[in-house]
Amino acid sequence: MASLFGAAGAGLTGYKMNKRVGAIEEFEFLPMSSGKHLHLTIAVTGWLCSGKYSSFQAPWSSLGACGEQYCLKWESRYLLDLGSILDSLWDGLVSVVAQEALKYTVLSGIVTALTWPASLLAVASVIDNPWGVCLSRSAEVGKHLAQVLRSRRQGKRPVNLIGFSLGARVIYFCLEELANDQGSEGVVEDVVLLGAPVDGSEKAWQRLSRVVAGKIVNGYCKGDWLLGFLYRSSSVQLSVAGLQPISSQDRKIINVDLSSVVKGHLDYMRQMDTILVAVGVPTREEAGALSGKLQLVHLSQEKTGTPEPAGQSRVKGEPSMDISNNDTSDTTETNGGSVGSCGSPELRRERESGSDGLRGA
Repeated sequence: MASLFGAAGAGLTGYKMNKRVGAIEEFEFLPMSSGKHLHLTIAVTGWLCSGKYSSFQAPWSSLGACGEQYCLKWESRYLLDLGSILDSLWDGLVSVVAQEALKYTVLSGIVTALTWPASLLAVASVIDNPWGVCLSRSAEVGKHLAQVLRSRRQGKRPVNLIGFSLGARVIYFCLEELANDQGSEGVVEDVVLLGAPVDGSEKAWQRLSRVVAGKIVNGYCKGDWLLGFLYRSSSVQLSVAGLQPISSQDRKIINVDLSSVVKGHLDYMRQMDTILVAVGVPTREEAGALSGKLQLVHLSQEKTGTPEPAGQSRVKGEPSMDISNNDTSDTTETNGGSVGSCGSPELRRERESGSDGLRGA
């Protein structure tokens, strides 16, 4: 039993980085549940803000209370700097884009640096530095997370990973590091990426998917202009997973279009409860009906219609534009069909019947 749950029963709870490792200053697992369970989920937050979202756990408050759950605490000083800047500049950025929206020139579905409004580029120097620092640190944190999981601090239990924005980037680099080790298959069971500033090309994911035993869910928004702007130097060269479907024929990969829920990048934090439902992750409200049997649920690969989105919210006056590199439909794409962009009656029936897929204890 000790080997199943981790050394001396401590598992991830007892892990805290006591000294700096490379460029990483902070790395710790914060428990979000009590007791030990056979299935384990690690949630990774993408940035921090003051007030309601000042803690790493806050965005995940609606995550279904089943299985053993942790939130990764990482580089809080830098994530708070980034979140504070985004918050302080947000209203101004929305106003600029609203005024300039009709002036955007989209060539072959790609927004180039030359098409961004000059007034928006004027604040780039304020945002680019903290964003760049967090981009770099998220990669290092992801590699360190892979080392921790590879050392089996969690015991021999498979791990589910879920993250948004830079948190999803942490997970991406964790998978990339695990893919470098042939003995890492089976360490990760299921993955959910939301608004991920990472490569979404088939070449990249063909390699990474091999270390994931279950499903890889990619939640994206074609109109996430803030992600496109922040990641503009790379988005021209890469197919960004947070802006469009991951290009892959691998049936493990499920692309979920969140455009009806996410109207801007900050919504990945503000609308997390609705987003979790949209990508098939049980919330606390649904956990009772599931009787604790599932940690995450299977997304149907049967073609369904797109229902009206529930709990839809957006910042007043916030514009939306398609900045993806591919022309995609409004429904969720899987390699075996599609599901509605905000969940479907069929998907909800699967939850209620306790379907197999992304599991929990």
